[in-house]
Formats: sequence, C-alpha cells, structure tokens
Amino acid sequence: MTSTIRIGLLGTDPDVRFGRKLVLSSQPKFEVVFDSVGSPEDLEAISQSLIDVLILDQRLLSDAGVTFYSSLRKLTGVKQVPPAILTASFAQPYLLLDALQEGIFDVVSVEQGAAGLVAAVSRTYSRANPHSLSTVWELICTQTTYRTVDLNFVRLVDELPQGLASSLKQLKAVWQSSDLATIENFDLDSLNKLVSRLPVLSSVELILAMNRSGLLDVE
Repeated sequence: MTSTIRIGLLGTDPDVRFGRKLVLSSQPKFEVVFDSVGSPEDLEAISQSLIDVLILDQRLLSDAGVTFYSSLRKLTGVKQVPPAILTASFAQPYLLLDALQEGIFDVVSVEQGAAGLVAAVSRTYSRANPHSLSTVWELICTQTTYRTVDLNFVRLVDELPQGLASSLKQLKAVWQSSDLATIENFDLDSLNKLVSRLPVLSSVELILAMNRSGLLDVE
C-alpha cells in the first residue's frame, strides 16, 4: 500500500463532486486522482488508473452505481478492482444489501456527513469490515434475496484445504444457531484467509456469496 490514498470520485452532480473533493483533499494522506460522471468510457479509464479507493454515487451517468461497479469488476477481475464505497442520499437497507453483494465495502449516506465519508475511505483502504456478521444476518432475514448458485464459486469452496474449510464450518454453525449474541461475536477476520483464496473482496461478500449459493442452508 502507498502512503497516499488515491481516490476515484464518480457522481453526476459537479457541485457535490467538488464539495467532496475539497473534503477529501483536505486530508493529509488523501489525493483525488480521478473525478468524473460515471460514463461508460470511465470503466476503461478507471481500469487503467492507479486508484486505491473508488467512491461512487448511487446514480451515475451510465447506470446505477452498483451496476457500474459490477461492470467494472467484470472488466478488471474481482481481485484487481479497487475497493469501493457507495454514497446515497439516505440509509436504505435494500441498497446496502445490493451493494454488499456486489463487493462494495460500505454505503455512506448524506446524514453521515464529511466525517463519515472520510472514515469510510480509511476503513475501505485498510480492508476493514464496517459491518458485523449480525448486520449481514439481519439484512438477509429482513430483505428479499434471490438464490443464484455460482457453480464455479461452489467448486472453489469444495476444493479448499481442510484447514480453511473448517472456518466455513464454524461460520455455518454460528449462522444457523440464530442466536444474535453468538452471531454478533463472530470474528469476520477469521475468514480473511478464505477471502484471499476465493473470488471475493471481503468476508462480508464471501458470506453473501455463500448464502446465494445455498452453502449456509440447513442440511
């Protein structure tokens, strides 16, 4: 990692982008190196830029921010895409779930202010999970999710060495306990070695991918 955090900033409102650029650039280790509206052409430009953290607004010129990031991942590859934050006008559980499922690290609402955005950039750069397992569990329990089995993902999970597979067994046991205290205390960092072996960017995305593929279901 570099000493300076290079930030890409995408949004359709130039005034909002300018204000965010001022806030971010005022931080000693932040530098905004890409600033645009989120057009289709930006996909290729971002893939060739040195960006440490990407900030996308909920709506971009070409599409929704989540959809844009999904397209970027397909272009660059999951492990090469810069980790991202989505910005929104207010907190929306459905949007948060959609974003996390696409590998976006966090959603920051306007109510969280400049300090919330700055903190989110620092967390995302360090790959620190802003959400607990209980947050993910409650999102899935309260929001409509659709089963999409990724056969390649399932194959890679099946091929994990026994030592790593044991971490998934522990996750599954905790998940199926339905005990909020147990779920809250689960250490997401215990899944970091799995994240490095699978096509996901974070332990939260790993959990959501497992859920979509039925790997957390009761047998």
